[in-house]
Amino acid sequence: MTITKAYFRYDKDAVILKEGQPNDNRIFYLTKGTAVAEVKGNVVNQLNPGEWFGELSALLNGPRTATVRAITPCDVAVFKGLEDQNMVESMARDPKMMLQLIRRLGQRLVETTQRAAEETAEMSRQAMRYRKAISGTLYALERLSEKFKSKVMEETRQHLAGLSGVPTGDVQDVDAASFPSSKATILGA
Repeated sequence: MTITKAYFRYDKDAVILKEGQPNDNRIFYLTKGTAVAEVKGNVVNQLNPGEWFGELSALLNGPRTATVRAITPCDVAVFKGLEDQNMVESMARDPKMMLQLIRRLGQRLVETTQRAAEETAEMSRQAMRYRKAISGTLYALERLSEKFKSKVMEETRQHLAGLSGVPTGDVQDVDAASFPSSKATILGA
């Protein structure tokens, strides 16, 4: 059975694809109009004429990763997967379509890699802030439990050290502003 290319017109604000839906292998090519891609309700990309969308789900055989919504009336060519002969023929007649698909996939790879690097860097910064806060608190608890001979403070220090993986506190990590009434005892000032 031959599957033919289909053109669809979508009115302004119409949903073309819905995040989470099965992909049914369809790949879309915007021929006219402007649309946006939304992930969890947040706009992540604008689509203009000559751009592909829906290709990742079709390639990976997974659910749709974004909702695509028309922000102006849109004309969209719909192909039934990469093996759709009409898509192959369309790309043969207009090699720019294939080039645009390759660029689109490359762009998504770069964006994903950059986003992952930024998220990893932020997680590392946050982990270092937590580690420093825990270290400063451990140091403070150690000094206070020594000064006041408090078993409760020593148990709290041991508990925090055991769960956090930070074995001891460091005086350099103490935020003096966090301990206004006990700063002198903790820092010896």
